[in-house]
Amino acid sequence: MGSKQLFKAIIVEDEALIRRNLVRKINKWNTNFTVVGEAMNGQEALKLIEEEIPQIVITDIRMPIMDGLQLAQNIYFAFPTVKIIILSGHDEFEYARKAINYRVEDYLLKPINDEKFSSLLARIEIDLNKDLDSLAHAATSMVDKASQKEIVEIIKLFIKENYCNDLTLNDIATHLNFSVDYLGKLFKKHTGMSPIKYITNLRMNEAKRLLATNLDMDIQTVGRLVGYKDPHYFSRAFKNNTGFYPTEFQKQEVKK
Repeated sequence: MGSKQLFKAIIVEDEALIRRNLVRKINKWNTNFTVVGEAMNGQEALKLIEEEIPQIVITDIRMPIMDGLQLAQNIYFAFPTVKIIILSGHDEFEYARKAINYRVEDYLLKPINDEKFSSLLARIEIDLNKDLDSLAHAATSMVDKASQKEIVEIIKLFIKENYCNDLTLNDIATHLNFSVDYLGKLFKKHTGMSPIKYITNLRMNEAKRLLATNLDMDIQTVGRLVGYKDPHYFSRAFKNNTGFYPTEFQKQEVKK
């Protein structure tokens, strides 16, 4: 590649001192990563990831509201190309290893070893550059076959037909023969939002319709009908997007 690619990183850590120290280390050792956001918990981090679409997320495992494992799980399903590094204390290291299910790149024990951290960033940078090379080849062939707007409309149609299922970004990319990275960037370029945000909006609109027109329908059923197998996750997602829990929204509709 002629010029070096600048990759975006997000730091998720509830202790400000550790968070600032990580930013300093990244700026010092690897100028090809730039920290585009900092968060104190997983919930804040997800909003940043939605806005910035970073290549790497470095997260503590023990945090309030949403911990590092929950965050890794969300990233795994919604942003499968984002690489994750888990920060862990000695007493919780085995707990952190559960994140292997979510393709975590590595675990760093606190206090962070400078040499290991620097080597890990260098390895991830190599992997990211390889991914970019593959993406460039894939993008060239895809744009030859159809215009970008037509591709986006195809993606929208597929999402509308399948959002009620357990749909991930990887599922969409695989079905339509696109790379995940290309699909995500192209969709956001033409719609102003990520495919996952588009899916969430469709699900929330349908959930509100079901809650308003089927007042006797239980929350678990509503969640399942719009693509959420876990009723607790559905309730949290509904609250984050509407400001109300499904039961609260339903009560308001009863009063109307």
